[in-house]
Amino acid sequence: MNAYELNKIIDFIQKNAPHYTDRELLKEYILKHWEFKTAFVMQDDEDVIAVCRWNIEGNIADILDLYIDKDFRGKRIIQQFLQKGLWIFPQVKYIRFERFMKYPNREKSLIPVDKILKRR
Repeated sequence: MNAYELNKIIDFIQKNAPHYTDRELLKEYILKHWEFKTAFVMQDDEDVIAVCRWNIEGNIADILDLYIDKDFRGKRIIQQFLQKGLWIFPQVKYIRFERFMKYPNREKSLIPVDKILKRR
């Protein structure tokens, strides 16, 4: 990943998640996850349309960030990210969303991978 591509990813994340104000810290996050293959970026031509970052712990993938451009929602991007992730981390059986849940005090539930892949 070159500096131009990295800046496009950072711009996309900051547009969709304004709470990320520190570009240098965000750059570190992205590069570290890129190194461990726990970040995916989807593009449409030259534009970033989706970014996903997660941590793997045993058979659970904790989704840290998932941003999809509003014009591309409902196009099975989550399933595409998940299929690619399972190819790299086949031991993952559950997904858990970590940040900015609608009900922050609610226990984070484990969603079976099969359930996400079968959604239409």
